[in-house]
Parts: sequence; structure tokens; C-alpha cells
Amino acid sequence: MNNIAELLRLIENLLRLGSIAEVDHGVPGERLPAVRVKSGALLTGWLPWAGGRAGTTRDWNPPTVGEQVMILSPGGDLANGVAMPSLFQLNHQPPSNDPGKIAREFPDGGLIEYDHANQVLRINLPSRLEIRAPGGTQWIGGISHTGDMQREGSYSQQGGSHTHNGKNTGSDHKHSGIQSGPANTGGPV
Repeated sequence: MNNIAELLRLIENLLRLGSIAEVDHGVPGERLPAVRVKSGALLTGWLPWAGGRAGTTRDWNPPTVGEQVMILSPGGDLANGVAMPSLFQLNHQPPSNDPGKIAREFPDGGLIEYDHANQVLRINLPSRLEIRAPGGTQWIGGISHTGDMQREGSYSQQGGSHTHNGKNTGSDHKHSGIQSGPANTGGPV
């Protein structure tokens, strides 16, 4: 065996660039997620990929086929390698090049972006937003809403005013054209 050739192979395998060839999303309790990476003529075995967090706080954001990664192989042994996502490519550009923003774009066109230069969080979804919070939600600050609204459950308001089409419908609204007594009133004025 040529020790110099073996040493060069191990050094070359310490860090390798490649693209995701296959993704196995794993089976909970049975098999961990893994990828196979194509690097030149080489196709690796199944390798774990590095995620953002994998302790008591865990992230799930699997890589996709064609995504460019770096393989980190301690000791140069690709069998012990880890795929380190991800490197931008011309056909997979970053969702923003603005240094004042943090952004994540999804395959369906959804975008979550925090513009820390202007202190604005933007969420652009192609369909809908669903929030489940059995303990309730709290909004501090004004809310501007455009579009239809359906709601269920009680409604309570303390302070402020309540109007509909420019008419006062709050607790202090008045009715016109009525006389005191048992008669029903007309609509609010």
C-alpha cells in the first residue's frame, strides 16, 4: 500500500464540496434522517446532516436534492462524515442581499423576513396563517385589518370607542325617533 497516496486521500476527504443526491427523512424512533452526497464521481453512503439545534430545542429544516453542502469527515473517513448545509448557488440565490434583513424563503413562495434596520417583521404567505394558543394571545399596539373577518366566542371591550360605517355603536350610542316607554328603538345614529 502506498502510504503517501492513502494520506493524500484522507486529507482530500477531510473537507469535500458536493450536492445532495438523496434525502432520507428518517422514521421517528427507528432511523435518523440522512443524506447521500455526490462529490465529483463519488457518491457517499448515508450521512447525517448538521441542523441548527438538536437538543431540548430542535429544528427541522431538511436539505433538498441538489443543495450544495460541505462534507466534514473527521480523520478523512467519509463513512464518519457529516453533511454541513448549505452553500448558495446561482440557481439557489439568497432570499435577500440586504444586510439589514434576516429572511427565509420557502418553496411555495412564502417568506418570513425581519427587517432589523427598520424594525419590521414581514410574513408573506401564499395561503393562510394559523396560530394555536390555548392560553390566548396578546397584541400590544394598534391593529389595522383589511379583509373579511369571522369570529366565534365572546367579545369584550374596555374603553375607547366602537363605530360601524362612521356611526357610534359603543355603550354610549344614541337612538333617534323614539319616545320613553316600552317601545322598541330604531338603529343607532
